[in-house]
Amino acid sequence: MAIKLSHFDRIKINAEEISSKYRFYKYRTRPFIFIYSKVDRKKRFSLNPLQHELYEDCQCAFKLLNYIGDSDLPSDQELKRLIEKVKNNEPLQIIDNVTKTWDEIKNITFKYIEQTMKGSSAKNVRATINKVSADKPSFDWQAIIKWLKKYHMIDQRGYLNNLDGLEQIRQALKEQDGKEPEWLKREDLLEQRTLHNQSKGKKTRYITNSDIGDIRGIPTREEAEKYFDRINKEFPLQTWCLVMMMNYGLRNHELHHIEEITSEDKESSTEFGWVYVAGEWRTKSKFEHWTFPIFPEWIKKYKLKEDFRTNQDLLRKRAKMNIVSAFDKTKKWKGEDLNDRGVCDNNSYLGNWITEQLRTKLPKFRCRIPDAKGVINKEDKPTDIKPYDLRHTWAITVATDKRWSGVSDGEAAMAMGHDLSTHIKHYQRWISSEAIRKKAMSNITFRDYLD
Repeated sequence: MAIKLSHFDRIKINAEEISSKYRFYKYRTRPFIFIYSKVDRKKRFSLNPLQHELYEDCQCAFKLLNYIGDSDLPSDQELKRLIEKVKNNEPLQIIDNVTKTWDEIKNITFKYIEQTMKGSSAKNVRATINKVSADKPSFDWQAIIKWLKKYHMIDQRGYLNNLDGLEQIRQALKEQDGKEPEWLKREDLLEQRTLHNQSKGKKTRYITNSDIGDIRGIPTREEAEKYFDRINKEFPLQTWCLVMMMNYGLRNHELHHIEEITSEDKESSTEFGWVYVAGEWRTKSKFEHWTFPIFPEWIKKYKLKEDFRTNQDLLRKRAKMNIVSAFDKTKKWKGEDLNDRGVCDNNSYLGNWITEQLRTKLPKFRCRIPDAKGVINKEDKPTDIKPYDLRHTWAITVATDKRWSGVSDGEAAMAMGHDLSTHIKHYQRWISSEAIRKKAMSNITFRDYLD
């Protein structure tokens, strides 16, 4: 008597016929289909909402497994996206949404790195771009993963070099189109970089989680002042740049575009210290905005206003802005047309100046990196930070410091030049519960309302 196989049993058998390092699994007490790696059977991943008793869901699961093949399992967010697409009978590959050819992408990226990179780094990136544009993989993340593993094992230096090249492609396309390509997302590249570091026994610098954003080093006021006081005499320009970034929550390149710190307004009796940041025609901010100092005392201590014009002029000489016409980017902006505010098309290059200074010339700036809940473990070894980390420090300080408890999330987001959803994603979700509690309760004293 023949045994009648269930829909799930059939796809289990069929899975043996395809090239995949994953297999299907089900729990008796749970309705959803699971998969596991043949390398580690104990680690299982849910394909929720796909259920093992439903024929269509089993077929969807098999299609998904066949698509993943021998590639590493994508991130949780990407896996959910793929499940949703296969559930809705949508094509898994998104090649139809890509309008550029690989040759066009190559030319765009080459032009981009001419403005942002030099020396051996540029040479390695060009080699990767030449290689991937010649191979022409599909515009799909799983296809990109397969291309990466075609040439190097994940623990090899060449794997990291190719990731660096792909990152430059991502940045170049983002700068031209105003958004990153769906098939080449930053979080996916960071995930592969993390896996590479882990394979080499390195401690991952950033915690990559699509729900909470990148977790960066957040120096305390005391740590920052100690460092700034140490370097100020020998590196006055670099100190000014770093202090401005931390005090005002600025992006690297915004140092070139900001207007001078405001003076005291005697009529309204407001304190001096606000800074104007141009909008998207000059910076990566979504809109023009004003931002305020989290440590107003630093304005006088580090001569931020006093030496503003001198330092900004020096900065602009070391990394020259390329301002082009907003109507014709092939022409230099001359300011003759009042309707043409001019567009800066080399912000990445501008921002790279202070990053390279901290990486190669200045003493190391070290602090501890909080965990996913915003808690700093004092037993952790301090690690090197980048200038952009100081922008994150501004956001976390406003969110946790009692002095700024009256500033709403929306106001903080506006001061940083992005929308509220971006602010919450990257800064608020990983702040410790205790910090949130203290901020919420800082302005309310119940005894004031007791009979």
